[in-house]
Amino acid sequence: ICLALLKEDNNCCSIMRPTILLFVLQSAHSLQSSPPLAFVASRASKNCGGGVLRHRQQRTKQYLSDDDSDEEIIPINNDRSILAGESTFQKYGRPSDINSDSFGPLLPIAEAVDEVTGGWALTYADLHPATPRTTIGQAFLATNIFYAAGGLALGVQGDWFYGALTELAGIVSFIYHYSQLEFGKNRSEVRLALLVDYFTAGAALICGGIYMVQMGIDTIPLDALLTAVGASVCLALCWVWEFGYPYIFWHSLWHILSALTGYLIGQDHLLSTGG
Repeated sequence: ICLALLKEDNNCCSIMRPTILLFVLQSAHSLQSSPPLAFVASRASKNCGGGVLRHRQQRTKQYLSDDDSDEEIIPINNDRSILAGESTFQKYGRPSDINSDSFGPLLPIAEAVDEVTGGWALTYADLHPATPRTTIGQAFLATNIFYAAGGLALGVQGDWFYGALTELAGIVSFIYHYSQLEFGKNRSEVRLALLVDYFTAGAALICGGIYMVQMGIDTIPLDALLTAVGASVCLALCWVWEFGYPYIFWHSLWHILSALTGYLIGQDHLLSTGG
């Protein structure tokens, strides 16, 4: 505009011409040192592409120098590493919230478990973006019904003890995974639920193992052995892909196959004891 004024306004006084030229030069330097607003908005939109980080809180760090400028979008919750497949233990390391406020009377046990495993046992997968209100999250929680069904079937057939342990394992598993989906990563509430889940699932597994010893390993039905191997493989893969949807997929299969294994072993034990 100023250049047009200098060109077209023949009556512009000679005193104003240097002032206008100085203004033009200062404006040009300002545009060089700071990117236009439209360019900044475009960069921010590009860096948040795919909608992955759209719902996350973000902050902007701007690097300015005399010669160049750039802008980087930094996600606070580091979703890029989650999507890249980095496990929770690798990302966050050893838990730092194992204290009496979090675990109460279970603190000595929690500290012992944490110490023996080097902090690994009380870490858990970040299941973002699944929550208890998403379809995938609800389907994942629903797989715990297999424990309820297997425990009820064993109880009806006469083994109320093993059936009750299986039922209890399913209930605590549901509570743990619900809190895992609801609270997200690095929460003491989820670690407490995980510790209790170790107790109940371990009790059911120990009981099933005792049944297998009583019956004799060589007498265990082939279908129970196959489901046991399949369940173990799925559980191992949960620790390989300890994040998001891959974890949900493999851990859902662990629920289904481990519940089926428990039912088959319990049923065979009833047959062998005449129950």
